[in-house]
Amino acid sequence: MNIIPFKHLDSVPMAFESKQENALFLGTIVHKKHNIAQLNGTITGTISIPCDMCAEVFEKTLNEEVSFYLADGIVHENDSELEIVDISNSVINIEELFSSELELIKSDYYCCSNCEGKTLEREF
Repeated sequence: MNIIPFKHLDSVPMAFESKQENALFLGTIVHKKHNIAQLNGTITGTISIPCDMCAEVFEKTLNEEVSFYLADGIVHENDSELEIVDISNSVINIEELFSSELELIKSDYYCCSNCEGKTLEREF
């Protein structure tokens, strides 16, 4: 199930699964309070990503734990340390969340096995 209406959530965790490229996003979403739900999941598999040193594309193995809160509307929480993602139209779109998580992973710095341990020399 890739689209989950917020109103269908309850205190029993609802499982989800999504696949993009060679990556798999598995987890559960559970209703916490009035307009807040918690998503817990794991992203596994591989993604193609360019090396930040030589630009050669290589396969990055994934094994990422993902956990954040989903808010359906305004949140009146005092804990500013909570990672809260706003949802639109009272609908949780698993594909969008998965895509966002993959882009976040891709935005990190990665080196292929040929460039690992090398330093980039710059001329100014």
